[in-house]
Amino acid sequence: MLLILRFLKFRFTAQVPPMQQKCLRLWLTIVISVISTAQLLAADEPLRTAGDRPFDIQHIRLDLDISLKKKQIAGAATIDLQLLRPLQVLKLDAVGLEVSQVLLAPDQSELEFSTTDDQLRIDLGATRPRGEKVRVVIRYQVRDPKAGMYFFGPTEGEPNVPWMMWTQGEPVANHHWFPCLDHPNERQTTEIVATVDAGYEVLSNGDLLSRKKSSDGKRERFHYKQSQPHVAYLVTLVVGEFEIGRETWGDVPVLYYVPPEQAGDMQRTFGRTKNMLTFFSERFGINYPWTKYAQIVVEQFIAGGMENTGATTLYSKVMHDERAMLDSSPDRLIAHELGHQWWGDLVTCKDWSHLWLNEGFATFCELMWAEHDLGVDEHDYMLYGKGKSARSDGPKTRPIVDYHYSDPGSMFDARAYPKGGWVLHMLRRQLGDDLFYTGLQKYGEKFRMKTAETSDLRKVLEEHTGRNLERFFYDWTARPGHPELEVATEYDPEDKLAKISVKQTQKGDAFHFPLAIEIRCKETSGPITVDKEITEKELTFYLPLPAAPELVRIDPQAAVLAELKEKKSRDLWKTQLLEAPTVIERIRAVEHFAESKKSNDRELLKQVLEQDPFYGVRIEASKALAKSGGDVSRDALIAGLSQEHPKVRRACADALSKFPRDEKVIAVLNQRLQNGDASYYVEAAFATAFAKVQDEPPVEPLQRLLAQDSHGEVIRSAALRGLGYSTDPATLDLLVEWTGRSKPRSCRLAAAEAIATYFSRNEVSKPVREKTVETLAGYLKVDNRHVRRKIIESLGNMGKNAATARSILASVADQDPDDRVRAAAKTALPKLDAETPATAEVGKLRTELDKLQKTNKELEDRLQKLESK
Repeated sequence: MLLILRFLKFRFTAQVPPMQQKCLRLWLTIVISVISTAQLLAADEPLRTAGDRPFDIQHIRLDLDISLKKKQIAGAATIDLQLLRPLQVLKLDAVGLEVSQVLLAPDQSELEFSTTDDQLRIDLGATRPRGEKVRVVIRYQVRDPKAGMYFFGPTEGEPNVPWMMWTQGEPVANHHWFPCLDHPNERQTTEIVATVDAGYEVLSNGDLLSRKKSSDGKRERFHYKQSQPHVAYLVTLVVGEFEIGRETWGDVPVLYYVPPEQAGDMQRTFGRTKNMLTFFSERFGINYPWTKYAQIVVEQFIAGGMENTGATTLYSKVMHDERAMLDSSPDRLIAHELGHQWWGDLVTCKDWSHLWLNEGFATFCELMWAEHDLGVDEHDYMLYGKGKSARSDGPKTRPIVDYHYSDPGSMFDARAYPKGGWVLHMLRRQLGDDLFYTGLQKYGEKFRMKTAETSDLRKVLEEHTGRNLERFFYDWTARPGHPELEVATEYDPEDKLAKISVKQTQKGDAFHFPLAIEIRCKETSGPITVDKEITEKELTFYLPLPAAPELVRIDPQAAVLAELKEKKSRDLWKTQLLEAPTVIERIRAVEHFAESKKSNDRELLKQVLEQDPFYGVRIEASKALAKSGGDVSRDALIAGLSQEHPKVRRACADALSKFPRDEKVIAVLNQRLQNGDASYYVEAAFATAFAKVQDEPPVEPLQRLLAQDSHGEVIRSAALRGLGYSTDPATLDLLVEWTGRSKPRSCRLAAAEAIATYFSRNEVSKPVREKTVETLAGYLKVDNRHVRRKIIESLGNMGKNAATARSILASVADQDPDDRVRAAAKTALPKLDAETPATAEVGKLRTELDKLQKTNKELEDRLQKLESK
């Protein structure tokens, strides 16, 4: 087929009128590329499409009796549905449900049913006609399900864990605790009546219709109803002890559920929520669509947040005390999850192939809020970071809209999030704010309370703007990768012409995109702007200029997700570094000079670290200085530890870890570690760098930090990771102790990571090695999926030292209920065959490295002397 299409492209098109040749060739190019991509992906994974809908579920009511201590629920699911075709057997998604009875309403006659590994099948007794409405009542119980619903409480190993239960449905886990069609293309209204022990709070979607205690006061019944349809994975239920903050936005209740001991941080953490509601409602032209907005902070949540309809669940790290707010903020996460209430909840992706319509939009909301609240520089710095992720390996090899994937969880990667957000950013730049945002309004209104796929967004925007966006969506959502650009600028003073060459070096066809170029020179009254439509792999053009350019700005508004490399003079780079108006342009110049080992270039980077007006550029300068190396860089970074902005101090500490065995660095870090810092994160960075720069870091300064509380346990975690660089055998015992279940989860994970580091640097006796591996592997049987995944990664990084864990990792790879845990185990298994450096070999490598560094230092000194002559 591909050979035939290629023949047609080059032969048949020659026989049509010239004006039609270009369109026909473009169409054939797209078809060939789509088929090629489909064939490549089809070889990896099966085709995935939206789930079948033989009936439409209109309402689900759950009457549940919940026991936190028994880790179980019992009750009934009443499901109202309408048949979309003649049908006798209803097939509902259900895993682990112990079904005792199924009744047909209204006469309550019993129906025969059966279960499989993933379905509940209900026989209606006879074939019912299309259009008939059916109500079934399913009585069942669930005991400590493997997914979807998670119970917590104090144990001997973890005595401080509160009694709590929460659910997490995305992508397809809620059918582990109630029967449903667990697909994003099925919407229904829901109702939950939950009875719990008195003293607990209950949160679910929709309005709280009633709250009533039992006659003896020991139990309490909460009745919630979600009257607007939503998809099954957005159904939520949380039970626990919470302090509740109450505000209103117009007539919409705005609620904050937080652990009682953190009530004092509630307003600091969530105080900007109402402003966000106003901003997003006005910007999207669609008022917040649900009857309430609640945010609830839960124990050991498995993600940062989850946008359940009108009731977002958040992990504990979202809570910020005053010290944490110095260089961290909850706003990005809060804006992301709130943005989902429009994009993901109000309009939901039809199937997981189109996940970016949920996650890319929410990521874009982070950028929107940053620009609105903190300014353009903050927006651009966030955009720069997301651009690096969007150009990573995953998006390079697979498209955003991917119909071939192993499981829905595998779609939650850099394609859906940062690359999806960048696609919307590029649309905004190409269409302009007015057309872009009014186009989103049209899209949101048309698919309100419905599901959508990528072509739906494209068609709405095309209809609204009159532009053909087919090529844009093909390039950025249907094919993998991004443009890899080389742009060369030369000036001929005799002809007074600037030559600009644009070359796409990536494999495959050219991407099509507009490229803006702005040139400034002394002899012109203002900048010269050129807009080029790039449609070929190579383009060269000339611009008449009265004098040599002083500043050449390629894509000055960061409107193209491209890996951009420029060839131009040092003077042009210097001007861009010091004078370019945007953050991203100055950072690109920083990255250019980072490759240089010349003293004058290091001085330039030092100047940026000291003087650039935006902290993000100074952070990138610190990274560049670390990469460039040398005494000038080192001394500039040491001076940077005294800068006012904590994120810059942190970046300088991180950068100093790249100067191993430097006595001056060791002394400075030791003193800083003793003095501490106003910022949790800077203090943590001191600990990590202090350990990394020494062959045998002293244990006591790091061990002392284990007594310090901090936001997200960053200080203890950094100290534990630093202890992994120790050579003291007693340190290993300490690290194993800190993997225990009584320790904070983030500390446990840091200790496990540190154990892998310790094993890579030290010889460990077989009995100690096997006992350590046995301890770590034991957690795979009892811990939540986040801990399991991190423990698996640590075991894999231990190589042959963890070979005794092979059988349990193989079992996890085959049987673990979580997709990502299974994937982690599959990745770790082959690593168990890898050697880890023995102590003698490490010592030999260190000696050789010292010699190389000494030689390199001598050469650099000689070079600096020559340059100064």
